[in-house]
Amino acid sequence: MPFLLAFAALALLLQPKVTAWLAQHPASNSRLLLPGGLIAASAYDGYWGAGAGVMTLALLMITIEQHLPRSNALKNMLLGVADVTCCAVFIVFWPVDWAAAVPMAAGFLAGSMIGPSLTRHIPGHILRVIVAIAGLGLAIYLWAES
Repeated sequence: MPFLLAFAALALLLQPKVTAWLAQHPASNSRLLLPGGLIAASAYDGYWGAGAGVMTLALLMITIEQHLPRSNALKNMLLGVADVTCCAVFIVFWPVDWAAAVPMAAGFLAGSMIGPSLTRHIPGHILRVIVAIAGLGLAIYLWAES
């Protein structure tokens, strides 16, 4: 799946150009991009998770909200719902390694508290590039590990 993450990171990096191009070239099927992309990103998040935030942020910034702090807040809410739903399904239907799950949950909660304040204090255009570069780095790492 590293190629999906790399694609999303590049889309986030090129978001201003992609958004401008989409505005000039409206297609009849573009209205399916957001719901289809959210379903795909949520399924990916539930199955794998690595880089789902980059993918969802890129999708939201390209389709509905170019202001990064608002896109990030919406991304956090959407992926939070997807993560809670996925966790509930795993807890009910499969055995859970709680020794691994508890530290992951603590990191998830810490990130959800720290992230929003960072996005409000770092200029959006700089943060967009930082997130895109981090996403590309993660994609390269995941590709090298596979």
